[in-house]
Parts: sequence; structure tokens; C-alpha cells
Amino acid sequence: MERLTKIRLGLHDILTSVVFGVTAGVLASILERIDAMATGGNATPLGYSNTYAWILLSAYLYGPLGALITTEVQALIGFWTLANPLSWLWPFVNAVFALLAGTTAVALQRMRPQTPARTRIITMSTVLALLDIPAVYFVMVTVLGLPIIAYYLGLPVYIGLQLIPSSLIAYLLLRTLEKSGLKI
Repeated sequence: MERLTKIRLGLHDILTSVVFGVTAGVLASILERIDAMATGGNATPLGYSNTYAWILLSAYLYGPLGALITTEVQALIGFWTLANPLSWLWPFVNAVFALLAGTTAVALQRMRPQTPARTRIITMSTVLALLDIPAVYFVMVTVLGLPIIAYYLGLPVYIGLQLIPSSLIAYLLLRTLEKSGLKI
């Protein structure tokens, strides 16, 4: 039987979401610096994949609140460590993604409770990929002031990052946690 997404969180669930956020934040501080060196801060493929993998995992396990806790802890660590030039923006953008992923997890559970984990993660990831359409525009064109061609070139990259590495990493993290015997 597949694990059900929690809607009400206990102290253990909140603390686990915080630990996920700290882990994601430490990784983001490293990965986003690598992204900045490679792209000058105009793209964050490694940081993006890291962040959204942890959002998917936390949303799968703990719904909207767990995903929100995870992403906000991660984003605040990135902000405090100045992980990349856009660190100030991530708490706001990632909150929208976290709430949507968590809401999708809960809705899918209610509509089809026997859906396998990989299908639920892919479904959440697909919904987030659709949210990439306005979000990537907002970040690239509105915030960074890049030309519209940058948006058209960047959008498939971010949708691809969402659908492939983020989903795969989230699924592998879930399976690793389940096999570890830890209470998650």
C-alpha cells in the first residue's frame, strides 16, 4: 500500500520538514554558487533541480504545510548565505510552488488514494512544470530584465529540469528514506 500524504502535521512531521529544508538549503548554497559561476546568476539549473526535488518529496509526505516549511527553510538559508543574486526572491516564488505541489498531492490522494508514489510525484512535477510557464517569465523577463528570447530559450530547460531531474531525485530520495527504516 502506498503512503498517504499527511494533511495534519505533528511535531515529528514539522521537524522532518525542517530537516529537509536545512539539507536542501545547504545543498542549494553549494549548487547555486556553481550555477552562478557557470551562468553569471542568470540561470540556476542545479539549484532549481535541488529545490524542487525537496519540495516534491516534502509535498508527497506532508502536503502543503510540509512543503512550505521545507522550501522556506531552504530559501532562508540561501538568502542568509547569499547563495545567488536572486536569493531574495526565492522565499516568495518557492512558496507558490510548495503550496501548489502540496495541494496537488492532497487532491490526488483524495481522488485516487491507491496511486503509486512515482505517479503521484510525476503528477505533482507536471503541475509545477505548468506553473513554470508564468514563473520563468516573471523571473527572467520581469526581475532580471532579460530579453523575451531568453524566456523562450529558458522555458523548455526549466520545464525539463522539473520533469526529469527533480522528479527522479525526489523519487530516489523517497525510496532511500523508506529503505533506511527511519520514521518519516
